[in-house]
Amino acid sequence: MLAEIKTDGHAPLKFICDDNNVYYCKYLNAFNRSELNFLAYEVIANRLLNALNIPTPDIALVQVSPGTLNKELIRANRRLKEGNICFGSREIKPAQELQAVQTYSKRDFNKLANPYDVIKIAMFDLWVNNVDRGRFFDNGINYNLLVASENNRAKLVAFDNAFIFGGAHEIGIFNERSKVSSRNKLVESPFYKQVIKHISLDNLRVIVDNLIPLLAISNLKLIKNILAQLPDDWQLTLNLDNRIDRFLTNEQRIISIKNIILHSKS
Repeated sequence: MLAEIKTDGHAPLKFICDDNNVYYCKYLNAFNRSELNFLAYEVIANRLLNALNIPTPDIALVQVSPGTLNKELIRANRRLKEGNICFGSREIKPAQELQAVQTYSKRDFNKLANPYDVIKIAMFDLWVNNVDRGRFFDNGINYNLLVASENNRAKLVAFDNAFIFGGAHEIGIFNERSKVSSRNKLVESPFYKQVIKHISLDNLRVIVDNLIPLLAISNLKLIKNILAQLPDDWQLTLNLDNRIDRFLTNEQRIISIKNIILHSKS
């Protein structure tokens, strides 16, 4: 174990794992054990992002080996024990978190390796109701986007997807009838608004029209397979697979997502 990272969420632990890569590992740091659902959400989000060809860090399930926990460094993760299995997100180097963005010139835009992925990530977050990307807080905006270096260009990578399906307030109760909200989402953030200025309306429509049909495809088999591989002691919400599939494939929600993105340039 290398460190515990101070955040306003899971405060991940930084481990060097058996494959010699560094992983940021999350477990339960709250009294409510139902929040272990967030670890499953991370795995599901990773697989969905991969299916949509949106860059996101590689992941792994990480078992804590004997003698690897440094209790002197741990504050938020005191519930973590040797033998527990965590969610791990592999470190990307070189990379840094996207910070507050006030202006974004055409020159900045041209330095992006994947500028259109800003739109795809915004659509993804509306689709899964990610309440923790583009969220305003006292000191700025939580983007949960990495800016990685790739061939002298900046590549945007979506990470930290734990608070999808409504986050802590909707564990076990989120449903497909909920209204799609753009509030505190990437689509309303200064960064999105600055980037989309440099994308034509025709290109925006092409991106939306290409992605929308993929959102309507059932991922039930994929989700069932993911949940079947997760530890029993994570105590996931009953019928989580079917609940997620109904949520993601709801036609009215998908229509709302399309309309929100198409109107985001107006």
